[in-house]
Amino acid sequence: MSACGGGGSDGTPSSVVNSATDPVAVVDIAKHPASVSGTVIPPATSISDSSGAVWTVKSGVVYRANQKAGFSQDVIALLWYAGKIYQQNVNKLWWVWQNNTWAVSADPRPAASTPASTPASTNAGSTSGSASGSTTTAMPFFGVNEHYAYGGVYSSTPLSTQASTMVDLGLTGIRQDVHGYDQIDTLANKVIPGLGSSVTVMPLIDAYPWDDPSLNGKTPTEDSAYAYAYSMAAYAATKLKGVPVVEFGNEYDLDTHNRKIANDGVNVSDYDNTTWPIWRGALRGYYDGWRSVDTTGQTKVIATASAGFLYLGWYKGMLTGVQPDGSTGHPKVKTDIIQLHWYSDGLDPENTWGKDGTNYNVLKIMHDTYNLPIMFTEIGVNMDFSTAQAQAYITKTVPELYAARSTYNVIGFQWYELYDDPTGDYGILTNSGAKKAIYSTMKAAVAASK
Repeated sequence: MSACGGGGSDGTPSSVVNSATDPVAVVDIAKHPASVSGTVIPPATSISDSSGAVWTVKSGVVYRANQKAGFSQDVIALLWYAGKIYQQNVNKLWWVWQNNTWAVSADPRPAASTPASTPASTNAGSTSGSASGSTTTAMPFFGVNEHYAYGGVYSSTPLSTQASTMVDLGLTGIRQDVHGYDQIDTLANKVIPGLGSSVTVMPLIDAYPWDDPSLNGKTPTEDSAYAYAYSMAAYAATKLKGVPVVEFGNEYDLDTHNRKIANDGVNVSDYDNTTWPIWRGALRGYYDGWRSVDTTGQTKVIATASAGFLYLGWYKGMLTGVQPDGSTGHPKVKTDIIQLHWYSDGLDPENTWGKDGTNYNVLKIMHDTYNLPIMFTEIGVNMDFSTAQAQAYITKTVPELYAARSTYNVIGFQWYELYDDPTGDYGILTNSGAKKAIYSTMKAAVAASK
């Protein structure tokens, strides 16, 4: 009988034949951190996945956490790649482990990858305007938010037109959000090439913990959020090699699953202790997943996912391993860049006030506390501002941010946003592509700051 890899000898799905369970004694992320993407047995003797389970191959049979992983036989290679486990059998057939079963697949590595018996190539690099290549450039200081994945004006307007508009404004860095594997593919295969080399895309990837299909509606845990984020981030790293910066998660501190933030959010105790580990798991998983592929750190990672303003306690707790209940020693979130969101109702990030009248220089606090570059991944004008107020805010704020490069290591901003869309009338242009009065204001402010 020939080897059949992912199914029973009669073609029965392996989920019916058997499935692996996760004994606590052998599934432990702390003891078994995920292997580097591209690890393969042989030559490796074991692989650790993003849940902390250890995989081995014995006599051609695959084991996960010391138990048979579904049905397998005559396996000659077990591969950990972009957050997923793959097997190859003697018939050169490939299978991927998903939903506790083996599904027919193919070698996920690029065609130029090395043979099954050696780790996949980790060559990294791309130009900022392409998803492939060998050179990385830094993000432009001046940028803007876009939402191609939302459809509407962002998908109906030719990408070349959008790029030309951004170049005219001087906003040539683009924050593009994606929320799943298919959207990552679209970003890599269509959006980035379509925008061309005159602009630079910074992906925002959100593996929202409650969207994890493996939970079947159950509440996420720190471990499930970690594994879900790890897998999507690792996949994104294979598709978006060489982007200068990637951001993960968006305003998790304001999520509706949390209880409302107490006070000004400047203390760790102001946050919801119940959901805190879930967000921490996701942010940790993002960083580790991306780094499992981008092992040289070519791309800088943003993994703080805060709404910014005075939510200083969020950063402190996540980056130092403290929880809202005061307990310490928890896993720390890693990030290469501190992100902030800021809107006109927050006044000046170097001079704003809390509810009790306390004055804060948020940029100084962030700079002195973490000694990391700071990027405003969202900054904009609230919709209740008049045109005149918006123009005054832009004229004042853009040069101030540029001046903060040397003072507080501010490395850029992405204005929210290019077009009006269902998220609100925040755009520099209307949803029909017409220029608003603030268009010329923004263009002049950027030009004067350079």
